[in-house]
Formats: sequence, C-alpha cells, structure tokens
Amino acid sequence: MSHSGWNAKDYKKFDEDRAGEYAVIANEVFAPIYPVIARQILERCGVESGLCIDVGCGPANLSLALAKLTSLTFCAMDFSPDILRFAQANIDREELAARIATVVGDVHRMPVPDGVAALIISRGSMRFWRNRPAAFREMWRVLEPGGKGYVGGGLGSSRLAEEINREMIKRGADWQNKPKTQARKNDTAEWREIMAKAGFSRYEIIRDDSGSWVYFEKEG
Repeated sequence: MSHSGWNAKDYKKFDEDRAGEYAVIANEVFAPIYPVIARQILERCGVESGLCIDVGCGPANLSLALAKLTSLTFCAMDFSPDILRFAQANIDREELAARIATVVGDVHRMPVPDGVAALIISRGSMRFWRNRPAAFREMWRVLEPGGKGYVGGGLGSSRLAEEINREMIKRGADWQNKPKTQARKNDTAEWREIMAKAGFSRYEIIRDDSGSWVYFEKEG
C-alpha cells in the first residue's frame, strides 16, 4: 500500500501534486462518507430542487452523492483550479456534467449573483477560510429567501470515523480525527460567535456522530 503524506495543515495551497494526493484520499478512503452525509443534508434541509453551491468542493464527491438523491443542479466551487480538474474527471465519470458545473471561486467573494442558491453545502473547507463571519455573510448574500445551508466537517458516523482513522494511519498519514471534550466545547462556542458576527438568527449547531456542523436558513 502506498504511503500518504496527507496532512490538512499543509494544504494552504492546492498545487497539482497536493491536489492529486487529496483526490486519491477523497475518492478511495473517504468514499463511503459522502452518501451518508448527503442523506443527512437531505434529511435536515429537505431541499431537492434548485441550485446548490458546494463551497470548497474538492473533487466534488459530496455534490455527486447529493445529485444522485435529488434533482438539484450544482455549482461545485473551489479556490484551486488543480483540484477542480479532478472534480471534473469525477463528474464526467458519473455522467453528471449536465447538472454539476465546476467554478473557481473564493467563499469570501463568490462569482455568483445575489439570491440564486436554494442550498449551500460545505464539508471540510472552513479550515481554509480567512474570515469565517465574512464567508457566512457572503453565503447569506447568494442564498435565495428561504434558502438553507449545511456547513461543517465530519465523517458521517462514529463507525466510519473509526474505519477511516485506521486506514489513514495504515497509509502513513499524519492523521487524528478525535477531538477532545474541551476542544468540542471550544468549537461550539466558536460556531456561536461566528454566526452572531455574521448576523444569522436562524441556525442550529449540530454536534453528534456525524461531526460538527451548522444548519442555517435565510429568512423568507
């Protein structure tokens, strides 16, 4: 089995080599989590049509999983053109290019008009955001009235987390996905501060086996 040097702390910029490394991990090791998280998003948000923006989409695995459950169309957005090449390959392989478009973009200034998105999703991209309240204000701008969002990070379930932890360690990665209790408390407090600064009043912080997420709505 090949060695993986994947470490999220190193991914300040996804150049071609690092994008390729991450795409392999996402397509192989993380593959089981995306259908699970897609179902969780659908159950929580109940949005099955309209435009979905996948912020920090990586290889577009979550967009693909949610596309198979809904009639949504997708803007799969990432700041890295290199990672989007892998996203496009995944989209083409699944024959979903008619519904999923890849777009180079920054969450702080999305190349999207006001009020067009029925749903915004993001898994694992917040670590790259320079200003999280500003990012959420930008998501509010592009949401349509009544639009919803589901943003955060996690591996879908504790069982999947254990399996992925073992596999990542086998691959030689610098990997730990078991936050301590105090870290969880600090994380929840940080979510509340971010949402208050962003001006959201309708949101829910989710801390369970699925991970750490925030569900939010734009007033209708």
